[in-house]
Amino acid sequence: MLYKKRKKPLAMLGLQALLRRLPKNHQQYIRILEDFRKRDAGFSGEVNFDKHIKEFRPSYPYGLLHDVCLNHDGVFFQMDSLLITPASIVIFEIKNLGGKIVVKANPTQFIQENNGERKVIQSPITELDRKIIFLNRWLEDRGFNIPIRGLVGLAFTNELFIEEQTSTPIVFTHEIPILLYGMALDGEKLGRREIGKIANEMTRGHQEYNPFPMIRAMDIPKSDILTGVICPNCNRRGMEWLEKKWICIACGLNAIDCHHQLINEWFYLIDDKMTNGNFRRFAGIKNRHISKRILRKSGLRMKGNGKAAVYFRESP
Repeated sequence: MLYKKRKKPLAMLGLQALLRRLPKNHQQYIRILEDFRKRDAGFSGEVNFDKHIKEFRPSYPYGLLHDVCLNHDGVFFQMDSLLITPASIVIFEIKNLGGKIVVKANPTQFIQENNGERKVIQSPITELDRKIIFLNRWLEDRGFNIPIRGLVGLAFTNELFIEEQTSTPIVFTHEIPILLYGMALDGEKLGRREIGKIANEMTRGHQEYNPFPMIRAMDIPKSDILTGVICPNCNRRGMEWLEKKWICIACGLNAIDCHHQLINEWFYLIDDKMTNGNFRRFAGIKNRHISKRILRKSGLRMKGNGKAAVYFRESP
C-alpha cells in the first residue's frame, strides 16, 4: 500500500521561482541554475523509480513511502523511498547519473566518466549506511526491531562496471520490481497492522526542509526580485489587469487567474505574509480596491480588516 506520495521538493519550487524573478545577469543566476538542474535531474530519477515500483504488487502486506525525512535527536535523514515488508525494511537510494559508472570496493568508490571527464562522486552506499543507522535508532525508540537493508537504484541505463561486488545491491530501477519479488521473507516480524503503524508514524514524522523565503535563505536583496505578472504563454512580465482579466500586450493572451503564480512566488521568495500594498506593487496594480477583490478570491487566509489586513497562505 502506498502511504506517502512524492511531491516536487520545496527547494526546487523556490529555485524555479528565483530563475523566473532574477535578471539573467544577476551574480547568483548561474549558480542557482546549476543547483536547479542538479535537483531536477535527481527528482526526474526518483519519478522514474516511482513508475517502475508500481509494478511491485506482492501477495503479502507492505508499506511504500516516497521522500521521507525524519529526525532523530536533532539529526535529519532523508530517504528517497522505502519499503516496509513483514520481514524487513528496504531503503532505496536513487541516483540519476550520466555517462559510465565505475564502482570500486575496499574502499568503496563511485567514479563517473562523462564526456571525457572522470570524477569521484559521493558513494550512495555510504549515504545508505548512515540512513540505516539513524532509521534503526528511530525505530528502536518506538519499540520496533526489524532488519533494514539498502539498495542503490540507477534511474536510467548507464554503462555500469562493478570491479568487485558490493554488500549493497546496485541495480537499474527497471530491475527493482523483479529483485523485490525474489527477495525471501525470512523471519517475518510485522503484520499488516504493525506495517501500517510504522508507515503512518513515518508520514506524521516527515519534516521537509522549508527554505522560504528564498531571499533570506540565499541573502538576495528584495530589490533584485523582478515584479509583474508573468504571461504563461510568452513569459513576458507586466500583464495588465483590464476589464476583470489579465491581458498580455505582447501576445494577446487574456485570463483571470494569472496572478496565482505571482502570489505563490511572493511567498516562496519574499515573505510569509502579504498586504494589499505588497500585492499592488508586486503585480503592478494601482487601484487598492481591485487588488483587495483579487486577494479575497485567491484562497488566502486573511487576518485583520481594512488597511491592517494581512494575507497568509496555507502550509506549502
